[in-house]
Amino acid sequence: MKRIIIGILSIISFVLFSCNKSSSGGGSSTQPAQEPSIVFSIDASNASISPGSTFNVNVTLTSTMPSSSGIKITTTLSDQTNNISITQNPPLTSTAAKNSITLINLPQQHWCSATITVSSVATPSNSASQTFTVVFK
Repeated sequence: MKRIIIGILSIISFVLFSCNKSSSGGGSSTQPAQEPSIVFSIDASNASISPGSTFNVNVTLTSTMPSSSGIKITTTLSDQTNNISITQNPPLTSTAAKNSITLINLPQQHWCSATITVSSVATPSNSASQTFTVVFK
């Protein structure tokens, strides 16, 4: 009788152990490593003044490069006087931490809002933005 009870308990323990293993995925599951969040700095500040219709900005990635695919730097510019978007260069894709971009088509004597967005090429949702104002005197 003891052997039967021990045998039944062994079977129940085995079944419970097996069920626990399969309900958690049945083994090791590897999740992809999460990218470090994008952090960057720019050398432009609010109320920047440009002597011409272009304005250079240095963009420095201060976080770790998010992936071997690199980063994408996108610029947008809008005229604050009439809220019109001003066409800019296409996004720059780079694997370098330091990049120089140029805002173009600045209208003379109109304050503009410039936004620089840096995102991961591999994970576009991993992004950060900075905005500043600039005027072509």
